[in-house]
This record gives sequence, structure tokens and C-alpha cells, in this order.
Amino acid sequence: MRAFDHPLRKVLHEEIHARPPVSLWPFERLLSQSFLLDGESRKTQIQWIENLATNLGISNVGQTTPSFYILELRPAPQRVVIKWELHGEFSSISAVVQQSAGLQKAHADSRSELETEIEQLLKQLGCTPIHEAGGQRIAAIDIAYEDHDLVDDATEITHLFSGNTLLGSTILSSRRGQLWTDLQLNEDGYISFLVLQKGIGSRQAGRIARRIIEAETYRMAAMLAFPLAKSLSSPLRQAEGDLAKLSGEIAQTQHDLSVQTEQDGHFLAGLSQLASKTEQWISEHGLRFTAAEAYSQLVKKNLMELSESPIPGVQMLGEFMDRRFEPAMNTCIWTQKRLKNLSERISTTTQTLRARIEFVNEEQTQALLASMDKRAKMQLRLQETVEGLSVLVLTYYAVSLLAYMAKGGKHAGMDIEPEVVAAVAAPVIAIVLYLLNKLRSRQS
Repeated sequence: MRAFDHPLRKVLHEEIHARPPVSLWPFERLLSQSFLLDGESRKTQIQWIENLATNLGISNVGQTTPSFYILELRPAPQRVVIKWELHGEFSSISAVVQQSAGLQKAHADSRSELETEIEQLLKQLGCTPIHEAGGQRIAAIDIAYEDHDLVDDATEITHLFSGNTLLGSTILSSRRGQLWTDLQLNEDGYISFLVLQKGIGSRQAGRIARRIIEAETYRMAAMLAFPLAKSLSSPLRQAEGDLAKLSGEIAQTQHDLSVQTEQDGHFLAGLSQLASKTEQWISEHGLRFTAAEAYSQLVKKNLMELSESPIPGVQMLGEFMDRRFEPAMNTCIWTQKRLKNLSERISTTTQTLRARIEFVNEEQTQALLASMDKRAKMQLRLQETVEGLSVLVLTYYAVSLLAYMAKGGKHAGMDIEPEVVAAVAAPVIAIVLYLLNKLRSRQS
């Protein structure tokens, strides 16, 4: 890399080469198990794979958080390979076992021998069995590869699936392979697959296995949302009915221009209860429904990449998924939409109710302000009347005092007529008091 390259260029480029498939040869068996992980089981499984890698002499173990390992427990011609992949909420552990011959009996009849062989190898390396690595198993697949001519009739291989009804198709654009399965859970929890091939390359065979594993794992991860969708069906219907009833009652009160505190409180309490319940459902299950939708798209993608073409009289795996898996996913998607629509309708109804309450409150506030304005004007008139009367009263008392003073002066021998003094002083005092009241009113 050059100095002027982006510091993340190499990391971003290497992502396209991440998680390569294991090359598979004829007569190999692949036992793949996927585990749902929480925080604790994720740490446990990372410790398990790092311990295995360390015991196999892999360097640089533990320096970064791992997400992918391909470890060879035993070399060819009887090779055993462990492939470990860590995803967002689950991991997959696949064991590839090389055999000298093809299937002679049903998968389930020989699988326990393979598992025992793998467990012994892991024990020799100081590791627990795969099922004890951590997490809860959500998918388990047994894929057998056969270097065999393609068959035209399912009855030729039905004995390998305990006589169950088979799904099958010719795969790849070259039409050099066939995929068969009964899609039934065996007693040990595995689903059996058989891939017949004629001239398929080892890496192409590995890509076929990856598509089968991912299709089944993502299918099961997506289906985790289906029980939730079914359990929410009745509560959602009840909540939708309650909201419709509340909306009808609110609509009937739209023409009432008076605030009914008790009634509006009842409406708001009902809407608040519905809103909290809906948000609880969304917070608890929304992520699961979103993940289910994403996983279902990955299922379709992997099935499409198999390039299935029909075998006369046999249902294809993709066709079976369309008829059985798609309706379940549509139920989950519809439930998610119902939750979103219910939340939006509750929000709209609440806003409508609050707008009505605010409008009525505004009308009443305007009426109250008008009443207060009228009362203030009346008080002003009363105040002006009182002030006029106070001028008269003060003038009367002032003139009376002057008259008494004039009478005293007259008795003292002064040439003063008290009546004249009172007559002259009365208008002067009245005018002065009036002007003082006006000046005080302006200043205040």
C-alpha cells in the first residue's frame, strides 16, 4: 500500500474475500449447526474456537475479535475440517468429514458415528463437543455429497430419507447437480440433504453448501418472529377496536365548544394507555420483525442462487418455500405494519383531541379577556367619578378652612369679608385640585 492510500482501503477490500466457502469433494459429509447467541454465550463460543485454534498451533489468536475460522483437525484422505462463522445474533459451526464411499443408508443412521468421531478429535485437542460450545441451536443440517449420475425419479433415493416425501431440483446453470431433501427434522434435530453431482468443481460445491446452510439458518432466524406475530394478532385487534371507539366518541364532541374536563380526561387517558401499550409492543418486538424481513430476503437470495430447475413430478425447494415460508413472513410484515399504523393513528387522534381542547380553551380565554376589559372600563369610569367627587369634597373642606380663617381675621379687625373670600377661593381651589389629579393620572 502507498502512503496516499486511504487507511481503510485494505480492510474494505479484504471484506470481499471474507468468509470463503470450504472446498468440498465427492463423498464428503457436512454437518452444520447454527446457534443463537446472547452476550454470555457469544463470549463462551469465542473462547471455544480460540482454544481450538491455539491447540492447533494457529498464531495471532486473541489479538482481535474473530468472526471466521477454517481449522483442519485431520488431513486428507480422511480429513476433518471445522468452519466457524460469527454473525450478528447467531453463529454457525460446520464439520466437514471426508469419507471413502457414499451413503449406503439414511443420513440419520450414520450421523451418530460421524458426531462421535468429531467429538473424539475435539477431545484430543482439549475442546468440548460442538453442541457445548455455547448458545441455543436453531438449525442443524446434514449435507451428503455424492459423485453420482443425476436421477429422474425420486424413488431411486427415497430409501436414504426413510421413505419420506422428497423435494428436489436440478441446480446450477450448468445443470450438473441435483439437490434432494425431505425437509424433515430427524430425532437428533438435523435436516438431511443430498447433493448429487457430475462434474461440479470443489469450490462450487462449497458454495452450494453455503447457500443451503444460509437459506435454512436465515429461514429459522426469520421464523422467530412468527410466534410473536400470532400472539399479537388478538391484542392488536382489540387495540384497533378500542381506538376506533375512542375516535368515534371524540368525533361526536367536535361541535361542543365547552371544555368537558372529565370527558376529555377520559379520552386522553384512553389514548395514553393505547399509546404506551403500542410503544411497548414496538420496543419489544420491532427489532425482531425488522430482522425477520431482512432474513427472509437472504433466504430468497440464497435459493435464487441455487438456480433450481424442476424435476418432473417433484416439488422444488424454492417452490415449497414460496408456498409455506412466504405466508408466515407476510404475516410478520403485516403485523409490523399494523403496529406502525396503530401508533400513527393514536398520535393523529391525540393531536386532534388536543387541538380541539386548545381551540375551546382559546375561545374561553378570549371571552374571559373581553369580560375583564369591560370590567376594567367600568372600574375606570367609577374611578373617574370618585376622583371628581374627591375634588368637590377637598374643595369644600379647603374653602371651609379659608372661610374660618377669614372670619377670624374679620374679628381681629381686618377688613375681610369671609363670604367673598370663600366665593373667590372655591373655583381656584377646585381648578388646582383638578389639574393636580390629571397630572398624577398621566404620571401613573
